[in-house]
Order: sequence, then C-alpha cells, then structure tokens
Amino acid sequence: MWTCPKCGKKIDPSLDVCWSCGTSNDGIEDPTFVLADTAPPQESPLDLDMPVGDEPIPEPASPLGGDLVECYWALDLMQATFLADQLTEAGIPAVSDTHDMHDALGSMSSGPRVWVRAEDLARARAWLAEYEEKFKAEHGHGLSGR
Repeated sequence: MWTCPKCGKKIDPSLDVCWSCGTSNDGIEDPTFVLADTAPPQESPLDLDMPVGDEPIPEPASPLGGDLVECYWALDLMQATFLADQLTEAGIPAVSDTHDMHDALGSMSSGPRVWVRAEDLARARAWLAEYEEKFKAEHGHGLSGR
C-alpha cells in the first residue's frame, strides 16, 4: 500500500495513480483524471441499430422470422448441444436446451430440444435427416440408439 501525497488515501500497490484524485505516488497530478462516478457513459462500440430518443423500435423485416421453433428432440443434453453446434457450423444458427427439465420432472416421453429460427426449420430438418442417414451408415443405428 502507498499513501496518496495529495489526499492521503491508502492506495493498492497495483495502481499507478490515486483512485480518489488521480495523483501518482510521486505527487504528479493527472490533469485528465475523472472519477468513474462523474464520467459520462461512453458510446458503445457496437452498432446496435437502436432507435434514438422517442422513436419507436422498428418492426423486424419478418416478424416470425426470428421466432425459435423446435426442430429436434435429443436423447440428452450432450446430444442436443452437439447437434446445435453442428447445425450452426453448417450455417444454420441453432441453440439447445441448457437443462433437461423432462428428466428432472420424471417425464420419459421427451428430452432436451434443439431450436432454430422458424425460417431455418426446413433446412435444419433436411440437414438432420442427412446427418441421421450418415450416422446410421457408420453406426448401424440412428441417433436415438434404435
């Protein structure tokens, strides 16, 4: 610890300037120092395409296009995650359930699911059917183990 020569605050040795006044251990004040609480928020480097002021949020080009729909029931979370990753690598954005609520609640009729955008459902199902055929050819059974 070092003590700020200007304001007397105790400063962690990993800091080069006082967190309270911006003065270095040598007594040199930083003229550009601003307390974090008083600094204005910085502009985001991301272009979020957000409305300005009171403008309404624009409607998406296809209101249903971004809705997620179920495209596959997996045996377990590992399979759901694997298939979602494979679909995404194939250019079809997909996500999987992160918890198997069916298992937790004792339901054996279904498992964790893989989800895609509604607009990608047909492509995802076609990709999954092709993958299932390749899997059967290599392993002698389908993805469900039957």
